[in-house]
Amino acid sequence: MDQFSQATLWLQFIAILISSIFYLLYRENKGDQVYLTFARAGYWVFTAMTTIASALLMYYFLTNDFRFEYVIKYSSSDLPLHYLISSFWAGQEGSFLLWVLLGAWLGIILMYTVKKHESRVMLIYNLQLLFLSVLLIKQSPFVTVPNPFEEGMGLNMLLQDPWMVIHPPIVFLGYAAFAVPFSIAIASLWRRDYNWIEEGLPWVSFSFVTLGAGIIIGGVWSYKVLGWGGYWGWDPVENASLLPWLAGTALLHGMILQKSTGRLAKTNYSLAAFSFVLIIYSTFLTRSGVLADFSVHSFVDLGITGWLVVFIGLFIAISVFMIIRRASDIPVPNAKDRDIPLLSREVGLVGAMLVLLASTVITGLGTSAPLITRVLEKASKVSTQFYVTTNLPIAVLIGLLLSYVPLLKWGKNDFDNIRTRMITGFALALVTAAITLINGFPGVLTFLMVVFAGFTVGVNLELLVRLLKKSLTSATGAIVHLGVGLMFIGFVSSSVYDKSERISLPQGEEKEALGYQITLLEPSSEEQPKGTTLYLPIEVKKGNSIRLGQPDIFFEPPQGRGESKRFHHPYIQRGLISDLYVSPEGFDPGKRQHDEMSHYEVVKGNTITFGDYALTFTAFEMSNMGSQDAQHSMNIGARMRVSYKGGPEVELLPVYKIGIQGDPASRVKLPGQEAYIVLTGINADRRSVMIHYQGPQTEEGQPEEETVPVMFAEVSTKPGMNVLWLGVALLLLGGLISVVRRWPKTK
Repeated sequence: MDQFSQATLWLQFIAILISSIFYLLYRENKGDQVYLTFARAGYWVFTAMTTIASALLMYYFLTNDFRFEYVIKYSSSDLPLHYLISSFWAGQEGSFLLWVLLGAWLGIILMYTVKKHESRVMLIYNLQLLFLSVLLIKQSPFVTVPNPFEEGMGLNMLLQDPWMVIHPPIVFLGYAAFAVPFSIAIASLWRRDYNWIEEGLPWVSFSFVTLGAGIIIGGVWSYKVLGWGGYWGWDPVENASLLPWLAGTALLHGMILQKSTGRLAKTNYSLAAFSFVLIIYSTFLTRSGVLADFSVHSFVDLGITGWLVVFIGLFIAISVFMIIRRASDIPVPNAKDRDIPLLSREVGLVGAMLVLLASTVITGLGTSAPLITRVLEKASKVSTQFYVTTNLPIAVLIGLLLSYVPLLKWGKNDFDNIRTRMITGFALALVTAAITLINGFPGVLTFLMVVFAGFTVGVNLELLVRLLKKSLTSATGAIVHLGVGLMFIGFVSSSVYDKSERISLPQGEEKEALGYQITLLEPSSEEQPKGTTLYLPIEVKKGNSIRLGQPDIFFEPPQGRGESKRFHHPYIQRGLISDLYVSPEGFDPGKRQHDEMSHYEVVKGNTITFGDYALTFTAFEMSNMGSQDAQHSMNIGARMRVSYKGGPEVELLPVYKIGIQGDPASRVKLPGQEAYIVLTGINADRRSVMIHYQGPQTEEGQPEEETVPVMFAEVSTKPGMNVLWLGVALLLLGGLISVVRRWPKTK
């Protein structure tokens, strides 16, 4: 342990503890300014120590200081500057430090902008920073190794992308921001001053924008880099960020309603607590190791699970105690004002909150499935179809609400007055319905989702034009809701109406796929410190348009007992109506020597040939998914049909052991001759397996055939992606304008 660096973490903890004590003394001593001065000074010292600790860790990364275990794990001397910077938050320890750093800086803003009972707000806010500081001390990034390494292990190839520089900081900024409205809400209950909406609403808007931006950037990153053609896979760790964002969006609508009508005061306190607790729960899911076998993003358990459980329990206890204790004091509307018309903005906002919370609960249950089923001693996760099936009716209801609620005013409304303002919505609903039916009926619920989304776009577009005549800030709701409508259209068009075709591309031979003519040009490779990049340049023709693209495959050599890994990067040709997506799935270099070991990736349903064999991967063997041995490995089988020299097919079931890579049990004999295949990897996102073939490439004694390099690729068209990206841009733009409009002024 580096004593100086570790001392900054201890000083950070001591400073935030002192700040909290003096805020408490300030409250108990009826506002003695001396205590307030010491409380603020303690917080400034805490922020300074956190900043120094962060600067030290960044310095160690930038100078390749391989004395530190954390630097060794996530960095190497060959990384460019921007990846050295992003290595800071590539692991648990650094991401916790980033969270505390961003929380510390936000606390400075909060301290000088909170208008009421600073001592109580900051005391609650300090409590979560105090707990995070404890976790940081326990899981320190400043642990040293006995003998410094000459080189680090490097940054995971999937993380070597420019989005890595900004995606995690924005997500953690959203995480840190959600603590602010929680602190303001609990402090108002503590003081029995229930007018907290004015102070809390800007921070809820800020949390909505920052965490939403982080989620969206993650989707863009996935679409651009991972090569599976999607932007949201309902991965448990993806969902873990979505849950507090959905609850926070419900809170945002509830606070707007309370600000205008005085209603939902108790509900909003509960939602403020619920949103923040979901942040901690999401951290527990991703950092405790409970999802390690079910998510490509999850961290393994590093010994902080118990602390996270205490963290969750503590803040649930505080929230429940304060809400129950003050429930009878929280003001509610008079009895004569409780009845509200069904056709009113109040009812519409309540409906929106209910469907958002329904999605939160359903998605949360699905995400927690590995934790829930573990009680039954057979941990498992739900399929992605579960999320689609359960959230589709919710999306239909959201589209329905957004198609008319923005036109309503508070209180009683006359439908005849709003009907004339729905003409554009009706027109666009008819257009989207016609386009959808022309391309094929997608099912009742999906069809309704598209129709209501078109209605939403039309209504909010007309509303936006009208409100912009007043001011930009008055149109924020219309901008956000217009974005949501476009997003829904993009979701359906890019997922329901996408088309894909798997092809083999011999070098120099033009192949047709989905209306495009694609030719593989001369492949090339580049040796890099951590592996080899195989560049697969292609020429894409359609009509008179000719474009060049370059998907690639990165081969990472085996580490220790592990096997080599592959990382696929697609080529995306963006179009106004549809994107062309070419993802390399494998590569055959052509002429080979006898008895060499060959590497293949086989996508489910595909057939590959090698030597005298034809092999088809048919299905994963799910019966062994829950069985774990004493070493916490997991057995996953891959069912394959193999024929030798065109003869009858034989079914094989090689097994891959997660946790014991390269185990001899995964090696199975092929029919006909002395040849074997070894199952070396599983890629659930791509629905593929990696195999090694060990045996002759041609029948013994026969001359070797001259062959050309072949790329195996999945070619897809993704219609409506520009509509989707425009929608998310408008969603964030409207939210950002709302933050600027509502941002509190300093005292």
